[in-house]
Amino acid sequence: MNLTFLIPVKLESPDRVRNLKTVLTYLLSKFDAKILIQEHDTESKFPKLVMPFISKRFGPITQRLTYTFDEQKEPYFHKTKVLNDMLLRSDTEVVCNYDTDVLLPEESYHAAYDAIESGDYDAIYPYGCGVYQRAIKYTAATFSEFIGGDMDLTELHAHATLSNSTIGWCQFIRRENYINSFMMNENFHAWGPEDSELYYRLHVLGNRVGRVNDYVYHLEHSRTNDSWFTNPLWKDNFMLWNWIREQTGDTILQYCREQDYVKRRLSEKVH
Repeated sequence: MNLTFLIPVKLESPDRVRNLKTVLTYLLSKFDAKILIQEHDTESKFPKLVMPFISKRFGPITQRLTYTFDEQKEPYFHKTKVLNDMLLRSDTEVVCNYDTDVLLPEESYHAAYDAIESGDYDAIYPYGCGVYQRAIKYTAATFSEFIGGDMDLTELHAHATLSNSTIGWCQFIRRENYINSFMMNENFHAWGPEDSELYYRLHVLGNRVGRVNDYVYHLEHSRTNDSWFTNPLWKDNFMLWNWIREQTGDTILQYCREQDYVKRRLSEKVH
């Protein structure tokens, strides 16, 4: 697959570690794609908490999995910046923004990738909009059972609650279109409506956006300021989102072109 998964990482809790081990094992086992991981934190934890588990299972995988540490200097996890860092380091036709807590049926990955690779779409949200989330109570015991088997997602149904899904978790996007649509908006800090803004902007700027109408499996986890409404910058993020969705396509285009991070990113683009 001419595909790279972009996974921004902050391992702030044991369940995040468990979830990332699961996601990496699932992706490495089932898909021939590249994975970029960028950890954004005050100290590097991934090499000690996750990599030994992956290396024991898969052996040397440096051709498929690349890890980078980005020291966090702000008082928050800057996911939009981290995704843009990895986007510009990627070199495949298709990339996928990918959270550390999400799994999909195997056919959903292939359907999303094929829809872009064939030229029919520029971006795909690989789950339905509505009651398409299976929220998984993912305990240590469930982890051991799932990871020790063939990782059939139906095994998780006994631990699942149906819930809503909209536009978060993961998105498959043609790399060229993603960059030309001005990437993630780095003016969103920590947790907030950055996923809503990307979905809106992709549409406004003329990208062909589609969906795969199947379930997304969300491995539940504890919440911090970096992943919930307690984010102290939530109000500013929400005000920005409200302003953007009141703009026309022309004013959004002008806004994006004037952003310092856009100018810097595009001047440094090497691919």
